[in-house]
Amino acid sequence: MPGWGGRPSDGGPETMSNTFENTWVDARTQGVKGGRFRCVHQGTVVLYERGHGADADVTSAEPFDFYDVHIPLAGDGAVTMNRKGLFSALGVGGPEQRGSTGRNRGGVKRILIIPRAAVDAALTVRLGEPPYEALSFEPVLDNTAAPVQGWLELVGQLADFADSGLAARSPLATGHFEQLLVNGLLDVQPHTLSEAVAGRGTAAVPRAVRRARDFCSEHAHEAISAADMARAAGVSVRSLREGFRRYLDTTPSAYLRGVRLGLVRRDLLAADDGRAGHNVTDVALRWGFTHLGRFTGHYRAAYGETPSQTLRTVRGSD
Repeated sequence: MPGWGGRPSDGGPETMSNTFENTWVDARTQGVKGGRFRCVHQGTVVLYERGHGADADVTSAEPFDFYDVHIPLAGDGAVTMNRKGLFSALGVGGPEQRGSTGRNRGGVKRILIIPRAAVDAALTVRLGEPPYEALSFEPVLDNTAAPVQGWLELVGQLADFADSGLAARSPLATGHFEQLLVNGLLDVQPHTLSEAVAGRGTAAVPRAVRRARDFCSEHAHEAISAADMARAAGVSVRSLREGFRRYLDTTPSAYLRGVRLGLVRRDLLAADDGRAGHNVTDVALRWGFTHLGRFTGHYRAAYGETPSQTLRTVRGSD
């Protein structure tokens, strides 16, 4: 394949087309002689350098099916993403996007290509499930931010690492280096799943656990069990228990009990307006609590008062 293995090429349109089919292709170039194309590293991720001997416009032949980070080393150039101009040549594109860049004579860029599969794999580890759609990064990297600066230095270290020959001798070390780059980009550059990756969003809870929670809410009035919850979630009871323990710090049965306690409290608080004009025992039995002593203990632990106190407070406020 022309231009690979660290060998410079003449940088012409054929090289770009043959090497990166359906990716970045010279669309309008003038006088590219003296240009430069060098593959620095080829593995799960690809790092290459591209320079021009003349001013050039470069555009993608088709929407991306990968992520690419453009890092200017010399010179500059206008960058557009989905026909929208960016204020910096230091940027990142992703799947379903179409980009173009203007490159000045003598300009050199380092370009990091990350397959979508590599990003999805990293997200799956962090979220506990595959992402439901392609992640989209903010298009411009802020090189004044220390975390971004650190990540850019890491890209430079990959180039040094590849040139040293150690990468070829240690595939395991190379794989770790590539994972560090992918996960580092997820951490330093804002994107559509930033909250979930940081553990602050509901998407961080696996889909099976969310399905089980929804099933509890929708069927709390029925005689359901952990086995029914697991069946609705499409996993084994053991897997569901592990998911609840890891992500919700509880068990499926305890979660269901909490949902039903909430419904008991709702009915007790509604007793004063005629919507649930029954005593504590009636309400408890309605929601499946047959051992009133244990029920009262669970209720007090959840709400800091007994069910009778809740009911007296409501009726005393009339």
